[in-house]
Amino acid sequence: MDLDTRLTIPPHVMSRLVGDETVLLDLARGEYFGLDSVGKRIWESISNGESLAETVETIVAEYEVDEERARTDVVEFVQDLLGRGLLAD
Repeated sequence: MDLDTRLTIPPHVMSRLVGDETVLLDLARGEYFGLDSVGKRIWESISNGESLAETVETIVAEYEVDEERARTDVVEFVQDLLGRGLLAD
């Protein structure tokens, strides 16, 4: 996956903050997904139009994780959301 990619959120996906958790709702399927704090931060970064490279930089800066681990985790997380139709490229 190209880290210069900027993903979008499809119109059938809504997100809401519930306490400390971000909840995604796939309106097309009627399914909910909860994101932990790191997932929430990745989602916010993508929502703000940041590239995956910028998202990785954000995770490295805000969490105690090296760049390689952050890149792997961001890509795996994004691929999962793409596979579920919660993100579009």
